[in-house]
Amino acid sequence: MKRRLSFIGSGTAERETVTPASPFLGSDRSALLVMVLFVFALLSVPKFNLPGVIAFGAFPLFLISAAKLHVGIMVKRLLLISPFVLFMAAGNLFLDRNPVILIYGITFSGGMISGTVIVAKTIISVAGLLSVTSSIPFYRICRALEAFRVPDVLITQLILLDRYRSVLHEEAQSMLKARNIRSFGRKGKELFRTAPLIGSLLLRTTNRAERLYRSMSARGFHGRIGHSSTENMNLDDWKTIGIWSFLFLSLRLIF
Repeated sequence: MKRRLSFIGSGTAERETVTPASPFLGSDRSALLVMVLFVFALLSVPKFNLPGVIAFGAFPLFLISAAKLHVGIMVKRLLLISPFVLFMAAGNLFLDRNPVILIYGITFSGGMISGTVIVAKTIISVAGLLSVTSSIPFYRICRALEAFRVPDVLITQLILLDRYRSVLHEEAQSMLKARNIRSFGRKGKELFRTAPLIGSLLLRTTNRAERLYRSMSARGFHGRIGHSSTENMNLDDWKTIGIWSFLFLSLRLIF
């Protein structure tokens, strides 16, 4: 419980480790489009084409080295989703048991290969998303979304969510400290005693958010954060998108 509550606000500390965007992605607008093209190109790989999926792993590896990203944070986030990915891929082992290939006397079924491809696709796609979003501060991502005519209401919600997610961390730490003071050893830390804390955490965070909203309204907030005007896509952006599109298409044709 302590590890789970403390991780809620880990993004607050990680926010300080954001590095400048990689020059190989161009502007923030082109970087977002390149990220979308990468995900679609990776998802288009057939379910039995494991080498083709692995080839796309060069994209996040290149960005991690080019932007000098913190590998430990990215690995920690990938490990968080690994149980869910393995659970989804495990079903293929029972759905497709037809033997496909024999390597050194070991028979691999279609479910084993397709399940491995699912795991590889998920890890590589998430690694690509993290490598791009970790290179660009979140407020700049929101500004780039304005260039794509994303509704202002959604952008404002994203900015406020990122800005005040530390409120949840503060309330969780306060409840965790209170529980540890009133507990002795394992007593008071059972599952059925911990579960109500989640509901209390939601109520306390909601009340805290209401007070924050009232203070913002008193200072002139009317449901929309004032954004500066954004430029449209320029020629350099389209050049960057065209180069990456050519590389992704080449990987699909080769593998």
